[in-house]
Order: sequence, then C-alpha cells, then structure tokens
Amino acid sequence: MPGIHMLKRNWAIGSDDFVFPSLAEFFLRLSWLLVISILLGIHHGSFTCPNGYLLRDYYIGTIVLLSIGILNSLAIMVVSMRGTIRDSRPRRHVSNLLYAKAIILIPEAVWIILATYWAFGVSFSCDWTVVWAAKGAVICAWIVGFWMFVGILLVFDPLGSAEHRLNVGDTMSKKGSEYLIHSSKSKNMHVWETRCRCLCCCIAHSQDNDTAFSDVSKLVADFFKGVDLVPTDIAAGLMLVAQQQEHIEADLSAIIINPPQSNQSGSAALANDSRGEGSRSVMINGGVMQESWMTIPMMTHYMKFALGSYGWPFYMYSNLFTGLCRLCASCRCCACMRPGNNVHSDNICECHTAAIKRLTKVRDQDLIYVSFHNRYREIPFYVAVDRKYNNVVISIRGTLSLQDALTDLSARGVPLLFEGVPDATCHDAMLDCAKFIKSTLESKHLLEKAFSSLQEESRLVIVGHSLGAGAAAILSVLLKPQYNNLACFAYSPPGGLMSRSASLHVRDFVCSVIVGEDIVPRLGMPSMCDLKVKVLRALCESNTPKHKILATGCFRMLCQCGQFSDSSLENTGEVSPLTDSRPRRYSTTTSPLQSEEELLLQDALRAAEEYANEMQHMEWPMHPPGQILHIVELEENKTCGKDPQYTAVWAQPEDFSTILISSKMIMDHFPDVVMRALCQLEDKNFVPSAHRVSAESGGKKCCYVVPQNPGEC
Repeated sequence: MPGIHMLKRNWAIGSDDFVFPSLAEFFLRLSWLLVISILLGIHHGSFTCPNGYLLRDYYIGTIVLLSIGILNSLAIMVVSMRGTIRDSRPRRHVSNLLYAKAIILIPEAVWIILATYWAFGVSFSCDWTVVWAAKGAVICAWIVGFWMFVGILLVFDPLGSAEHRLNVGDTMSKKGSEYLIHSSKSKNMHVWETRCRCLCCCIAHSQDNDTAFSDVSKLVADFFKGVDLVPTDIAAGLMLVAQQQEHIEADLSAIIINPPQSNQSGSAALANDSRGEGSRSVMINGGVMQESWMTIPMMTHYMKFALGSYGWPFYMYSNLFTGLCRLCASCRCCACMRPGNNVHSDNICECHTAAIKRLTKVRDQDLIYVSFHNRYREIPFYVAVDRKYNNVVISIRGTLSLQDALTDLSARGVPLLFEGVPDATCHDAMLDCAKFIKSTLESKHLLEKAFSSLQEESRLVIVGHSLGAGAAAILSVLLKPQYNNLACFAYSPPGGLMSRSASLHVRDFVCSVIVGEDIVPRLGMPSMCDLKVKVLRALCESNTPKHKILATGCFRMLCQCGQFSDSSLENTGEVSPLTDSRPRRYSTTTSPLQSEEELLLQDALRAAEEYANEMQHMEWPMHPPGQILHIVELEENKTCGKDPQYTAVWAQPEDFSTILISSKMIMDHFPDVVMRALCQLEDKNFVPSAHRVSAESGGKKCCYVVPQNPGEC
C-alpha cells in the first residue's frame, strides 16, 4: 500500500507499520515511568536541599509527559492493528494520532532541554541517587531522541513530496499511465543513484564507478517501477510467498539418491587423468555426462584454494580465537622493505598471503603470483602450484568490497564468443574481470612459469566462489583453446551468468557447486520479476493484518522448529497464522467496494506481469554454468540446535530459476557453509548419482528415496 500521508507528503511507512514501534515505545515509557515514580516515592523527602525543587519538578513533569505519551502510543498501536494491507480505511485516524504525538513531542523536547540544564548546569547537594537518576534519565532521553530522528530519516521518501505528486497527476491526466511510468523513471534513477553514491561514498569519485552507479540505478529503477509499496509490505509479501512454497511441498519432484559407493576416489581419478594414465572416463548419470574429476574429494580439496583468495578476514572469521596466532607465524613482517616476491597489493605484513598458505598448505615457492589489487571489474586472484595433484591453480576472490558489489550488480548480458554455440551471452562485468585476469596471466607469463615446474600432462584448475566463481567460469572459456586439459570448480556461482546454450557447452570442463537454498545462484532478472509477481499476487490475495504476517513469519524464519505442520492444521481444521481465513483469488474485474489500496495493488500486479513477460523476450534468462552439483539438507534433520546433514544430487540449470524464501537463503552462500557441507559428504564417502522422477522442478524441498525402498516417497 502507499505510504502514510502527513505534512503534505507521502512517507515510506504504512499506517499499519506502527504496531511494533508503538509497542516498543509503550514498554520503554512504562519502564521509565515506573523507575521515576519509584525514585520519587522513595526520595520524596530528599528534595529540601538547595535547588532540590528543580529535581522534584523534573520528576513530576516527566511523569505527566510519560503518562500522556503512553496513552498516545497505545492508541496508535490499537488503531494501526486494524484492517489489512489491502484496506487501510479502518486505520484512517492513524495520521491524526501521529499529529497528536508530534504535538506532545514539542513540550517533551522543551522539558528535556530544561532538564539538561538543571541536571548538568546546576549543583545539588541532594542524595546522589536522586541526582544521578535524573542525569541518567536525561541522557537516555537524548539517546531515544537521536534514534527517533534516525527513524524519521529512514522513512523519508524523496519522491513523496506534494509537488512530485502534482506532476504525476497532471502527467496521468494528459498522457496516460504508460507515459507516466516512463517519465518518472528518470526521477527514480536519480534517487537510486544518489542512494548508491551515499552507500559507496568512499569509492564514488571514479569515472568507472560513475558508469556502474548509472547501470545499477537504472536496473533498480526498472525493477521497482509501477510499485508503490513500503518496505514492510514487501517483507510481508516475501513471508507469504515462503509459506506458499512450503505448501506445494507434496507436489515437488522427487529425487532418487544412490547410497555411497566405494569405487575409485575422485582424487585418484583426477591424478591419473592429469598424468595421462588412461583416457578420461565419463560416467552416465541419468542421461547427464559427468567428468571423472567432478567428485566430492576434488571439490573439497579445491574449495580450500577458493577460501584462500579471501585472505585474512575470512581466516579470522573461521578461527576467531586462534586465527591471529596462526597467521603471525606465516606473516612476512615489513614486506614492503623486502621486495622480490610475487605478492602485490597486500598489506605491510602480507597477512592475506599468510592466510592463503595456512589454508592451502602451499609453500612460498609454489605461490607463483598473488594479487589483491581491487577495482571495479578488476578483482584479486592468485596462481599457485598444487603439488598434491600436480596441477596449476588459479583462484579468484569473491565479493568482499564495494567495488565487487558494483561488479555483481552491473548485470547486463553481452555476447560470449563460442565457436558453434548460438546465442551465447554472459554477465558483462564478470566477462571484463575474466579478461583482466587473462591479460595479467599473459603479460607476466604466469602460467608458463607455473607449468615449467610440473610434468607435461598436468592440468590447469580454475576455482572461485560467488563473484570469483562467475569470473572463473568465464575465464575457463577464454583459456580453453590454449589449455585443453582444463577444469573449473565454480562454488556458489551467480545465477545470471550465462545463457543456457553457453552453460550447456561448458559442462565438460566447468563444475558448479550450490548449497541448499542459496539465493545468489537463483538471482537474475527473470527470477526477480517472477518473485515480484508472486509477492504482489500474495498481497492481493491476503486478508491477514500485516503485523500478524510479520510476527508469525519472523518466528517461522528464525526458528525452524517453530514451523507449523500442515497435516496437523488439516486435522484440527485450523488455519495457519499466515494463511487467509477467507481465501480470495486475484481478479481483473473491479468492484465499487474495493479500496484504493486494493486497486493500486491490482494495477501493480498487472504491470509486473507485463514486465515479466517482456523479460522473457530479451537477452535473459541466464543460468549457473556447467555441470551443477546441488547439496541439500536432509529434511528429517532440520531441527533447532542440530547440525545439518547433507546429501547431493546433480541438477539442471533450470532448477535454479526460482528464488526460494528461507531463513538460510543468505547463510547457504557463505563459503564456510559450502566447505562444511563438502567435508561432511567427503567423510561419508558420498558419491552423488541421481535423477529426477518428475520433470517438474523449482520447488523448495525435495523428497529423497533410497533405491532399495522406492515406495517410501
């Protein structure tokens, strides 16, 4: 719904967003009132000291103002709880109560200023408890006032002024809604570009970054055009979509998982293959070609090289208590005074390089080149010799800076030259990152130096996580003509990376690893547009007040054991707190009984559906690259306080075309989670070998069946 209208402008907060803030303010004021009242009652005879009447007046005045504020907070909370997202008519008096609150804040502000002077500008000989209680109350009042001011800034909408709305109305009456959307896009782009520059103020003074800010602002403005929702509406819609995804659990495709096998390990297979001891073996897995080196042990081994690219911050994060001592033993103090090695743009003690050596166990002489140079479309990487498997490794760092984030968000599709592959496109910024690394490799002859110390049959292995995975996959395409014996491990790669034709073409030399409900491999304009449509449709169909959706949704997202059982609901006839008690389907027809918010939601939904259809005919969709191993958590082990247990299945790029709303959608992307999952599978000697029973995909949870008991699904 549109933001609340006050002071001749719209704000980025709805009339139903004051339930929890008012509740928090109520408890804060009530606690404050109780403390002040108790102190006044205990020390009522201690104000006879010089100037003691000022403290007494402060206590009495504070009690009166707090009492009035408590009544006002309760009134705002009760009124804000009425109605639904689609109908704000029961909450039409919230703005009047907010005006009353603003009037109350004026004497409170004056009283705090006077109290500050009395507490800190006047000397008292009263009991120290009374004096310091007053000083503490004054300090707390200023802290609360500061955060209230910050909150006002957060809900300020730059496009909510009366002048902007007047221009919008004139444009709509003269040239129609379609022209309105396009004419307001430039204003939205300017606002989003300003926000990007504020967030990235430390890197905003570069011509390359200016282009990135423009691209990102255009992308965000296009995505949010035609949507007039406050942030909590979007959050409520996401929670409704999450519940809908859980409800289709029974209709999801099943996966048959073979039990662990005890055949030749993947490490031995790659070692033999790299030495030329036999032809490259190809296993048929449900009609999918799987290279012999695409095994759990090899993925685990080279994930360590991907972790090393993050340097000392990730090492310290993984070893909170012992990381500093371990790094100090491998650091090279005063390295700037001792040039001669191949480390560039590291800190004075080469802590990043020390982390690489600690994680990968690579010796100094086997680190051919290390660069932590980081700019927009230029990301850190290093080249090392892996003596264990007689390979040369290029490891590319993932997102760790604002420049990297801009690179991620510059998501235009550009042609990727593939001989014999039609319509091959890839991520524009990541292609530039791959070209930057390739030019560095060639200009410094790094690969020639690395291979000179190995046998002729050695292999080039390119690894990376997140942004580094995307750049690694594209770099493998660029280097494949020169190094035919090439392998790439892309851990948690971005979803909007390659067109389907390109992704299928690289399956014999690129292996992607994705854990659980990781959002990054699912991100892309089509999936984002699909999620936008689902959110708007869920809001159109919802009859539940927003505060109930947010409260129940947060509980379900934060604690998996708090999820409601659908079977129990069916047996008792009850309805989940997020499920509408009066189901209602979206309709294109309008009714005179529909509220203004409901009509706006329906218009936004129609516009979102049209925009989603447009995206299907553009250069998108894009997919994760190559052969994809999907590591998923077993459903029966999803309980609070219990370590997750994983299994794995070979998946298709289309399986990641839908964004899944989950409490783990962010954490599953972290490199330590990927490493932990791979180590667990390696400890079990797990060999992924699966195929889908149903052609339908894209669901949130999977049913796994052991071949010996197929009837359990």
